Amino acid sequence: MHQTKRSQIIVKKAFEKSCTIWFAAPYSLSQDVSFSEGMILNLSEHEELDEPYRYEIFPLDSEGWAPFLISETHRFDNNFRHSYNSYLTEAELEQYCEPVEVATYSNPTKLKFHHALQGCLFGTAVADAIGLPFEGLSSRRIKKLNVIPLRHRFIFGCGMLSDDTEHTCIVAHALIESKEDLKLFSNALAWSLRWWFLGLPAGIGMATLRACLKLWLFIPVTKSGVFSAGNGPAMRTAILGTYAYDDETLRSALVTINTQITHTDPKAIKGSKIVAELTARNVQGVPLTVDNCLIELGGIIGDDEELRILLSLAVESAKSGQSALEYCQENKQEKGVSGYIYNTLPVVVQIVLRHNDDYEKAITEAITCGGDTDTVAAIIGGIVGANVGKAGIPADWIDNLKDWPRDKNYIRLLGEELAVVKWSKQVGRTQWMDPIRLLLRNAFFMLWVLGHGFRRLLPPY
Repeated sequence: MHQTKRSQIIVKKAFEKSCTIWFAAPYSLSQDVSFSEGMILNLSEHEELDEPYRYEIFPLDSEGWAPFLISETHRFDNNFRHSYNSYLTEAELEQYCEPVEVATYSNPTKLKFHHALQGCLFGTAVADAIGLPFEGLSSRRIKKLNVIPLRHRFIFGCGMLSDDTEHTCIVAHALIESKEDLKLFSNALAWSLRWWFLGLPAGIGMATLRACLKLWLFIPVTKSGVFSAGNGPAMRTAILGTYAYDDETLRSALVTINTQITHTDPKAIKGSKIVAELTARNVQGVPLTVDNCLIELGGIIGDDEELRILLSLAVESAKSGQSALEYCQENKQEKGVSGYIYNTLPVVVQIVLRHNDDYEKAITEAITCGGDTDTVAAIIGGIVGANVGKAGIPADWIDNLKDWPRDKNYIRLLGEELAVVKWSKQVGRTQWMDPIRLLLRNAFFMLWVLGHGFRRLLPPY
């Protein structure tokens, strides 16, 4: 398996290059593009290629947002703003570019946010896809399957996405359409959930199913949720913590809307707010630790003694260096982490406090616990991904993530558009996911899910 090295470079001398311009999968065209001095490029080195330097442009230059990214001149079919991809030779690198560190860049806040946003989206997607084949299996069965080191196993060494990533993309879409207007966010989220539901997604939770049915009956979004404390809202919340990392009031309001549209149990709201807080603190650069976690989360925990006890046990376990599997075995989850938020959240906290700087270890521990592996891993992946960025995720895990129509390019462009919305305060645009394409994709997906179900009838048990 090839290895990909990633780094950041800055354009020191303006130049032109013929590039492929990606709008929204699968639309693209070739065009000569001018790269201005001061522009940041994300460089990926592929050792097996003759011209081994492939780059993606961050939407930043020395003055802030690159002008062409916020203009109307390169729109395609009302979809994403474009992104450029091409190759650089070693000679071109030496002539036009030089390495750059985030800390020395003239606008480190925006660049760090871009890293965090891409890390959160890809962190969620990759963990979801890695964990999906093991959903519902006990930790004992997963150990017998000998799956470590982890890799994609859903379809011939490749991974596909489940509702955890789909909902994260839906929330990002609502943020792009709403420009921090809470009413617009609520309406955009409701319509996105309606269209997603028409695609007949596999494995939809009962609470989410009932909420989507109520939305299609045009029951107001303030009454569409059902009394449930499942993991549904938490799995799509890390992106809100990333986006509103610098505004606690906005973050709390967005999380509440995002939760109550499907789940109204106060436990679901508290759990989602803690996921958002863990993520926001990572983007701020001041992650929660075993020493300050309970204190910093005190405002969210409030007088919920059950939650306080559960998180106290998780913090003490992390402080002692106990593995997540050992922690689960001691706390009546030896068969796996359930889909109940007060079972999931302590495991998330326990792992994040110990492996916030190591994405691979964090996801490995989440999956070896068994149970609701894709969702638990996706939640942790979004939190830790916001801390380590896309570059902190194993390259082969990203490369072997295969899906349609929400492919890797869609996820990356979604993050870039959301970043532009964040800093420009303008409503953005995203690719519309029509139900026909989703129906075709979900039918194929369901066949493979059934295949995995039959495989589980075979040893090892």
